[in-house]
Amino acid sequence: MKKATPFIGMLLVIVAVFLFANIEGLLAEPAIDAEAFLQRIPHQTISFFGRELIITQPSSTILVFGLGILTISFGVFFFATHRDQESRRIWGIGLILWGLGTLFAGSSYQAFTYQLKCAGRDACLYTSRFEIAYLLLTCYSIACFMIATAHTSSQGNARRALIRFAYIDSVAYTVLVLIGAIIPIRFLISYEGFLILLGGNFVIMFVCVVLHYRRHRDVLNKRFLFIWVALLAVNIAYFAWLYSGVSQLLYDNWNVWFNENDCLHLLLVLWMIEILLMLKEPLKDLS
Repeated sequence: MKKATPFIGMLLVIVAVFLFANIEGLLAEPAIDAEAFLQRIPHQTISFFGRELIITQPSSTILVFGLGILTISFGVFFFATHRDQESRRIWGIGLILWGLGTLFAGSSYQAFTYQLKCAGRDACLYTSRFEIAYLLLTCYSIACFMIATAHTSSQGNARRALIRFAYIDSVAYTVLVLIGAIIPIRFLISYEGFLILLGGNFVIMFVCVVLHYRRHRDVLNKRFLFIWVALLAVNIAYFAWLYSGVSQLLYDNWNVWFNENDCLHLLLVLWMIEILLMLKEPLKDLS
């Protein structure tokens, strides 16, 4: 029962977001109405149980849902092949949570963004409950990665401190997000806020890996170096594509929809494959 407590807490927090989030007054900036929103992006109208449903960014939806399912399946693999190694179990849980977060994100940022944020409104909303759930699930996923890093790249007091930090940090972020969703406060439930408040966690993990590898030159932490550097490269590519203007150029001139999120998700698919290939055999606890 004790091991189930964090997961019960996560579930209760997600339910609380869907029940109590007060985001109806947070409008998109700059303001945009439903009709103008649909004119900007590709969309498809389908019939669903007798009612019309607008699916936005169909190709992006396929890509992001594929990423989510792939990530969950890799997480199940690590969890099922734990070999009594805590790091494998926790990496598996972290990947499952990351994949679930991806599905929530894809539902709101891609597939059902019109339905969730624009349909029946004079102006589209800034965010949705699905997006807030995505932020929280990704936070919990990162906490799992930190705990797993404690088991693969640290020992003794350092391990205990890193695990304690992962729990405290995820609880603190949860409190901030709930405050941001209920009051509401735009920054606390924004992706920018997420990066500022949690981005440093990846730096902490990277430093732990570097310090351990410098002392021991082991294969596992060498591979972790490649994994975290690759994630940094993925994010650099995302921002490069975002500010390049290529997305709009492709859509305006050739009617090709491939934006910065598609770039990110495609590269994350490759990153997930890298994780599987590099960690499936050597991933184990540090004695």
